[in-house]
Amino acid sequence: MLMKRMYNWIHILRQAAVIGMMLVLFLSQTACTASGSKKGNAMVPGSSITPAPTVNKDIKGDGENPTFTGVLSLQDFSGFKMRFVDINSGTEYEVPYSGGTDIQDAYGKVKAASTMDVGGIYDVYVDKKGKAAKIYGSSNSWVRYDVSGITVDESSRKISIGASNMVYESYTVVLSGDERISIAQLVDQDKMVIRGIGDKVYSVEVTDGHGYLKVTGTDALNGGYISIGNRQLLGITRDMLVTAPVGTFTVNVRNGSLSASKTVTISKDATTTVDFSEVQTDPVKTGAVNFSVTPSGAVMSIDGTEVDYSSPVSLTYGTHRIKLVANNYQEYSEIINVNSAYVTKVIDMTSSGTSTSTAADNTSGYKVSITAPKGAVLYVNSEYIGTVPCSFDKSSGKKTITLSQNGYNTVSYTISIANTAGDLTYAFPEMISGGTQETTTQVQVPTVTPATTKSSTKQSTKRR
Repeated sequence: MLMKRMYNWIHILRQAAVIGMMLVLFLSQTACTASGSKKGNAMVPGSSITPAPTVNKDIKGDGENPTFTGVLSLQDFSGFKMRFVDINSGTEYEVPYSGGTDIQDAYGKVKAASTMDVGGIYDVYVDKKGKAAKIYGSSNSWVRYDVSGITVDESSRKISIGASNMVYESYTVVLSGDERISIAQLVDQDKMVIRGIGDKVYSVEVTDGHGYLKVTGTDALNGGYISIGNRQLLGITRDMLVTAPVGTFTVNVRNGSLSASKTVTISKDATTTVDFSEVQTDPVKTGAVNFSVTPSGAVMSIDGTEVDYSSPVSLTYGTHRIKLVANNYQEYSEIINVNSAYVTKVIDMTSSGTSTSTAADNTSGYKVSITAPKGAVLYVNSEYIGTVPCSFDKSSGKKTITLSQNGYNTVSYTISIANTAGDLTYAFPEMISGGTQETTTQVQVPTVTPATTKSSTKQSTKRR
């Protein structure tokens, strides 16, 4: 009888344990589902920022054969150590070296450790004690200098440089000075060195970075245009913040007959403020037309007068006849109507003056929402949008996302939006405290995520 009761109790306990396990599994699945539904619409382009690396110090070889091929990510001259990211596994190794380590470039030229290129790709030979016996530049690697204007597709890990298409790894080393950054933090204004093997990019080094130009006091200039050197031409909007290349440039602003110019110096990660509040309202209605013509070098005349269209052409409001002639092309003729302060006119002479069909806009009516970092001010292609969380109207193409907040470093990201239907949601990493240096210059006057269905929530947005 006692044995039977014990058996019953054991049976009951087993059933309770099974029920408990089933309950735990149910709750965990429910939690995952809830979490997935909550995060399912979140696209985090900043998620590829390299985390604090877990460095593996335990690697040994025979000293005669390459132990691994890796990207030089850090040099510690005082400790006689280097760090390399293995291009095959993504593991970051800390490798000691000595004065006896044989260091050569890819062409067999002996080099000192101090002359090695951070971001360079090397074959590393580690001995049985774990020290570098030889470090040779990889003969299979390639390098491209002074690269700018790259397009990054984080969803497929593709990089486009002009007509060249390559891929990158999640652990591709991206460097800006002594800092490891996300590949999404590369913007059009950066100049960089890119290294890889075959069609894969394993390192990107920013050689000339970017800063920021804050433009204020533009009430009389809004709707006109601003040019920064000969590299950037933008429409002027209220409270704009321009991501600009490092260097000294002449900044020109124009809205009709109003114009002003000045020289500014943009420093890396610093903000220079330009105030145009002294510029008065323009009584004359004129617009600036920025012509983009194929082929380059075609001769243009407007209303019978030959013009130089290498910079925006100022025209009075109303209709104007445009003519273009070029060798081996049919003469192009078109009447344009100028009714805004600034517009870009694209002309392809192969169309012989007729309009060409364009791809349907599948983004119309959809929004891009930015949910993080909360409290930061959002700019899209230099235009002020609002304080995060906020949204803007969706349009396809490459966008420069700039986030600014008092007491934190201003930061820019590049995203590419496909010409597809559906809303998008982006969440960027939290801001880093410190704040950027800001200078003020006086003006001279004048001389991924799956797309979601249309949201029923109506928000105040701006079109980009």
